Amino acid sequence: MNRVLFLLVALLNATSIFSQSEVLKPPIQFESFKEVLQYADENAIAIKGAVINEQIANSGQKEAHAYLYPSINASAGYNNNLTIQPTLVPSEFFNPSAPSGSFEELTFGQQHLTSAGVQVQWDILNFKKIFASQTAKVVANQSEVNTQRSKFNTYNLLASTYYSIVLSQESIKIYEENIRISDSIYANTKEKFQKGILSDAELNAAEIKQLQNRRKLNLAEGNLSRFNNQLRSQLNTKEQIAITDTPQSFILENANLQTSHPEIAWQETEVRKYASLLKQKKSLLLPSLSFGHQYNVNWASDRFMDFSNSNYLPQQAIGAKLSIPLFNGFSSRQKIKQSKLELSYQQFKLENTKLLMQNEDEQLLLDLKNSLQDLSDNTEILKLMKENDIHSKNKYESGIISLNERLDMYEDLLTAQDNYLQSLASFTLTQYKVYIRQIDFNSNNLK
Repeated sequence: MNRVLFLLVALLNATSIFSQSEVLKPPIQFESFKEVLQYADENAIAIKGAVINEQIANSGQKEAHAYLYPSINASAGYNNNLTIQPTLVPSEFFNPSAPSGSFEELTFGQQHLTSAGVQVQWDILNFKKIFASQTAKVVANQSEVNTQRSKFNTYNLLASTYYSIVLSQESIKIYEENIRISDSIYANTKEKFQKGILSDAELNAAEIKQLQNRRKLNLAEGNLSRFNNQLRSQLNTKEQIAITDTPQSFILENANLQTSHPEIAWQETEVRKYASLLKQKKSLLLPSLSFGHQYNVNWASDRFMDFSNSNYLPQQAIGAKLSIPLFNGFSSRQKIKQSKLELSYQQFKLENTKLLMQNEDEQLLLDLKNSLQDLSDNTEILKLMKENDIHSKNKYESGIISLNERLDMYEDLLTAQDNYLQSLASFTLTQYKVYIRQIDFNSNNLK
């Protein structure tokens, strides 16, 4: 019994130590958005899936190209003729004086037949396979572009979540300061209330403001936890995440957008793919030429695997085949017509995509300019509001102004804080959209 208790205690201690080691495991530290993108390249499910599809497309390209090479097949076989079927042969073949219409039963062949052979087949000229190989090459290139597009979309999604976390952390600092201010107002109000200077309504007003600030802080902390979990899901990790970045720590070097947009690159590959598919359809009207060579050997014997007294029966053939499509009910021409229309539509989409991306880039730079100006104005307003709030605090504590005037001035400060946080969020997210747009995905180089 004691031994069982000892083992149980040891097991509980081991479980406790393991649990503590899991809890104490340090979180993944991110000091900048660039580090998040580097981690996402290795772990984000959307990017990993695109990379795997790229590898599949490359394999498909090699497969399509392999059909252009000749095929060589070797074969071997064995037959045991348990019963050799007799054949009726006219008796006149062996005896010219034999009666007409008489036959003799003869058997031809031997019981054991072993064979081996080699066959070579090569489509010397097959335009359908040639253009299919070219299409597979375009598809492989398109899969590379799709990886770039997947990264671009994933990066923008990460930017929204990452800077929601950074801004939540920034707002928590402000809300914690607000709680200290509202606690100070409530303490001062309660002191005056106890002295009979202020009424119940004024004490309630100070407490309401205190509770409102606590609610804001709790909401910000809840949002931070939610955004952290969202980022963990996007990065495909179960580890805890710690971000030490601040909105003010990153400044764009410039606002130039000179790199090609992944969406345009994708649509360009779509046009090339459908142009190659059109060539494939046109190849249905072209002739094909193939070459073949076959060499077979048969060994016929009376005993199994006895080649000492067997009959050696070789066979060899070589040939070429030219196939010219003359008429197939005009179905091939209809396929060509359909393919031309599909190509025309993809070309139209390419021009439309270029226009949309150009307008999107122009709007992005305009948003950056406007949000920067808005942030600058709100930062200055917040600075002035803080100074006014300090004056208001001193006047209230000195009894120069009423509680209502103090709370009104403090409410103006809270409004300025909200406007500052909104403009900071807008500018920060726009700034990082520009940063992502500046990445050269062809070189896979994060600045």
